[in-house]
Amino acid sequence: MTNVVQSAMRIPTTLRERFGLPEGIALCDRLGVLPTFDLLDLLPTDDPARFRLAATKALCTPFGFLYGGSGIAASIEAAERTTGRPLQWITTQFIGTPLPGDVVDLHVALPAHGKATTQSQVFGSVTNADGETRRVFTSLAAHTDRPSGDGESFLQMPDVAPPDECPSMSEPFAAALAGTFFDHLERRIASGEFAIQAIDNPQTGPLRLWCRIPDHEIGSAATQAFVADIIPLAVCAALGVMPGGTSLDNTVRIIDPEPSEWVLLDIHPEGFHRGVGHGSLELWSQDGRLLGVAQQTCLIRTSHHTEVAFEAADDVIVVRKVTTGATRGRQMADRLRGRGDVDMTTDQILALTRSD
Repeated sequence: MTNVVQSAMRIPTTLRERFGLPEGIALCDRLGVLPTFDLLDLLPTDDPARFRLAATKALCTPFGFLYGGSGIAASIEAAERTTGRPLQWITTQFIGTPLPGDVVDLHVALPAHGKATTQSQVFGSVTNADGETRRVFTSLAAHTDRPSGDGESFLQMPDVAPPDECPSMSEPFAAALAGTFFDHLERRIASGEFAIQAIDNPQTGPLRLWCRIPDHEIGSAATQAFVADIIPLAVCAALGVMPGGTSLDNTVRIIDPEPSEWVLLDIHPEGFHRGVGHGSLELWSQDGRLLGVAQQTCLIRTSHHTEVAFEAADDVIVVRKVTTGATRGRQMADRLRGRGDVDMTTDQILALTRSD
């Protein structure tokens, strides 16, 4: 469940001096506990403003790269540990792609720090075996330790069936999902159709999912960011195409961090132009509290929407153009719908998401 950060090594000297704290007392002891997201296993370093994230399989997608929600959650936790203040807002720009086995170095900078509010920046980078370093994402964030108690929501939670009355979301390519971040999410469909069920079936109505992280409640900024990275899936559903998207940026705003076992993601695909999709969502607790809101811009991969057929011959995959009959998307939908044990190699799955 939720742990707390107690290490005084994680508080920069400048902040310690500003708050007049003696050595051996962590800033979060003064402000209250800050939650950590156990799945990240974020590691401190000798530098109190630097952390390390191992891109384990559990934090990656089935297609061999770090899940965006994992990267944002790590930025949040690094920023909160450095400032000692809960995060209220974060926007992350994805520049590169960490791969499984990479170690992401997170460096936190504090361009502004006031009596109650801090603005932070987080830079994520990966260094290869040759010593070459590349930036993979950058985050801007805001924190405050102002007193709570004046919370208010101006939206109303949609009326949907409870999680135990909603069907599980059918994840395509289940054979390749084992051990990835999908293993740490349970998602149930409250409204609309997603993934395989939405191919050639553009969704025009509400798109809503119940979501939970087994053994970990959702409410902290890191956990909200982890589950909110789903807007590309909704954009593809609205287009009626095979799921496939890459985040350009992702923004999360925290309204109420009080945790809930299940959260409802009320997702709004808002537009699509030049291969770029935009959308937003609200995160609702089971008891009707607005926990947070998120916005996302993503590249929608359309190369795998071309009408082509795959044929296997002597362990070689041959691609040919389809001139008649059902579209490739429809063929895949018919073949995969209702199945969770598709016999495809990782390379075959990756081929479906690659651009031309």
